[in-house]
Amino acid sequence: MKKNRQRFLLLVRHFFSRFFDTEALSPNSEAEAGVIQTLGILAVPGAFFVLLFRTLTLWGWPLVSVRYIFVLYSMIVMGFVMVFQWDALFPDRRDYQILTPLPVRLGTLFLAKAAALAIFLGLFLLDINLLGTLFWPGVDGGTNTLQIFWAHLLVVLASGLLSALFFGAIQGVLITLFRGRAYRRVSVTIQTLLMAVLVMLFFVTHALAFGTQRLVRDNSPLLYCFPGFWFIGLYERIRPATRNPLLMSLGTYAIGGLCISALVFLLTYLPGYRRHARQMIESEAPAAGAPRRRWIKLNHPVENAVFHFIAQTIVRSARHRLFLATYGGFGAAVAVLSLGGGGREGLLTVPLTLSFVLVSGLRAAFNFPCELRANWLFQASEIDAVGRYAAGTRKWIVRCAIVPLFLLLAPLEFSCWPWAVALFHLAFGVTLSLVLLEILFAGFRKIPFTCAHFPGKVNFTFLMAIYAFGFTMYSRIMAGLETWLTGEPAAGAGFLLTVWSGLYVAERQRRPASGGVIDYEDAGDPIVRTLDLTLD
Repeated sequence: MKKNRQRFLLLVRHFFSRFFDTEALSPNSEAEAGVIQTLGILAVPGAFFVLLFRTLTLWGWPLVSVRYIFVLYSMIVMGFVMVFQWDALFPDRRDYQILTPLPVRLGTLFLAKAAALAIFLGLFLLDINLLGTLFWPGVDGGTNTLQIFWAHLLVVLASGLLSALFFGAIQGVLITLFRGRAYRRVSVTIQTLLMAVLVMLFFVTHALAFGTQRLVRDNSPLLYCFPGFWFIGLYERIRPATRNPLLMSLGTYAIGGLCISALVFLLTYLPGYRRHARQMIESEAPAAGAPRRRWIKLNHPVENAVFHFIAQTIVRSARHRLFLATYGGFGAAVAVLSLGGGGREGLLTVPLTLSFVLVSGLRAAFNFPCELRANWLFQASEIDAVGRYAAGTRKWIVRCAIVPLFLLLAPLEFSCWPWAVALFHLAFGVTLSLVLLEILFAGFRKIPFTCAHFPGKVNFTFLMAIYAFGFTMYSRIMAGLETWLTGEPAAGAGFLLTVWSGLYVAERQRRPASGGVIDYEDAGDPIVRTLDLTLD
C-alpha cells in the first residue's frame, strides 16, 4: 500500500513537471525555476491594481467596473494557462512508451494526471488572485471586511475555474468528435484562435469594464453572451453595489455556466483521456516523408521549397504559432477599439492597422529559429541567388497572409460602403500592405526560422517608437489620404498606378541571376565583451 502511494506521488510529480516541459520554454531550464518565475510574474498585476485603486475607495458603478477588471483578469489568465498548455493536458507518446511497459495500471496513470492537472490549475488560480484579494477590502467602500474579502475571493476563483473548465471542455469535445490527423488539424486551429481571442480580451478589458453601466442600461445582448458579466452579476448578488435587478439576474447564468462547463468537461475530457491514451499506444506516428498534396505550387523549385517550409513550420511549431496569435489578438483589440470609438469612419483604420500588425508580426516571427540545428539542410542545398529565397518568403506573405486578410475584410467593407468605394478601399489596403512588406523586409537576407537570433540586440526604444507610429500616425494619416483619394477618382487611380509601378521596379531589381549570401548566423555580440577599462 505504501509502495503504491509512493508510486502515485511520483507519477503526480512527473506529470506536474511535464506541464512546464513544453517547447515554448527553454529546453535548458528547470521546471521548478519556471514555476517560480511564472507564478511571480502573474501574482504582480492583481496586487498592483488593487494598490492603485486602494486610494479611491469605490462605491456604485465605479466599484462594479473595477470588480469586472479583476474577474476578467482571473478568467483570461486561466484561459492562457489552459491554451498554452493545450498539448500537455493529454498524455503524449513519450509518456506512454515509457510508462506503459512498467507495472502501472492505466487507471493509476489517469488519476495521477488528473491530480497533477488539479494541482497545476489550483496553484495558478490562487496565485493570480490571492494577493489582490488580501488588499481588496481597502478598495470596496463597505465596512464588513471579512464579507468583502470572502465575496471577492469566491467570485474571482469561480470565474477562473469556469474559464479552466470551459477550455478543458472544448478540448474534450474536440477529442470526442475527431480522431487522428483530423483532430490534430482542428486542434491546432482552435488553439491559435483561442489565444488570439484571449489576447484581444486582455487589451479591451478596460473598455468592457467601464462600459458596464451603459451595457446594462441598454440591456445589451453582450451581457448574456459573455461570461465575465455573469460573474459581475454573481458578485452583485453576494455583495450588492448598485442593486440593479438586471445585473443581479445575471448571477444565475454564472452558476449555470459553471455547472454546464463542469458537466461537459466530465463527460468529454475524462472519457476522451482514456481513449486518447489507447490511440497513443496503438497508433503509429505519421511518416515524416509522406507525400502531401500541394494546393499552391510555385514555378521555381527554390521559391516553392521556401514557401512550403514557412507554412509547415508555422503549423507544426506551437511557439511560433502562439507568437503570431498574440500579434493577431493585439491587432484585433486595436481594431475593435477603433470600431467602437470611430463608428463607420473608424472602419477605415481597421484594414491598415491589421495589415501593419500582420506584416510586422511575421517579420518578428521569421527572425527567431524553430530548430536551429536543422538549418544545415538549407546550407548544404543553397544553390541559387538570395533573391529566389526572398521571393518565396514574400510570395508566402502575400498569398497566405495579406490576401486572406482582405478577403475576410471584404464582406465588412461591402456592407458599409458602396461597391465602388469598397473596391477602392480593398485595393488601397492591399497596396499599402505590399509597401509595408517592402519596407519591413528590406535587407532581409534570411530563410525564415533558420537563422540564429540574439534577442539582446533588439533596441526596444526604437521598436516601441515604430509600433507607436504604426498604430497611431500611420493608420490615421493613411486613412485621411484614403478618404481624400476616395473623393478624387483620378487622383486615386494615379496613386495606385504610381505605387504599383514602384513595386514592380523594386521586384525587378531584386531578381539578380546570382550573388548574395544568406545569413544563418546573426551578427550577435562577442562571447566575451571587454569594458575597455585598461589604461594605455
